[in-house]
Amino acid sequence: MLELKNVGKVYRTERLETQALEGINLKVRPGDFLAVMGPSGSGKSTLLHLLGLLDQPTQGMVELDGRQVMDHDDVTLSHLRNEMLGFVFQSFHLVADLSVLDNVEIPLLYRPLSNRVRRDLALRSLGRVGLSSRVHHYPSQLSGGQQQRVAIARAIVGSPRILLADEPTGNLDSQTGEEIIAILEELNRKEGMSVVMVTHDQRFAERTHRIIRLFDGRQIN
Repeated sequence: MLELKNVGKVYRTERLETQALEGINLKVRPGDFLAVMGPSGSGKSTLLHLLGLLDQPTQGMVELDGRQVMDHDDVTLSHLRNEMLGFVFQSFHLVADLSVLDNVEIPLLYRPLSNRVRRDLALRSLGRVGLSSRVHHYPSQLSGGQQQRVAIARAIVGSPRILLADEPTGNLDSQTGEEIIAILEELNRKEGMSVVMVTHDQRFAERTHRIIRLFDGRQIN
């Protein structure tokens, strides 16, 4: 479904060249649940940005459904991200002055949907993460775990095929982290959503189907 072929990424400034990734070959298949692990600076976030079509590789190819996407313009890439990919971040990235419901609706604003349909989809998505009773609250009125649940609801409201999660438990205590991982497992197991999760937590990584390990920008397994 989503594949990186011999992908490398170099960041250049006037004085410095940094090889963030080199020779990465990775397939994300339907129903996969992958963990990406490695020390800080190993290229994990760069890998996730490439999988999420948020950045272009310096070398190699990125293919989606067997078709390379590197030559697509920004408008086409934005459409693909909105239709096929969901993003969850360590810091939640919720809009403080919007309600929970309005936050979850945001990805649907870029689709030709009526207000009622957007609202219904957002309510359904919040129900899937156990927050039906919090729809009119604001992020500041929620715990960290609840905010991450809102972020997951926002990520899945458009029924993406792949969910990309960058340290989704990084700002949470261990018990709340367990709850977030359980939600990701359920999305993967019951709904067939592919999940790629960057994590430092070996316990959570071992609950996925496969662990991708990076070191100094290279894939070591």
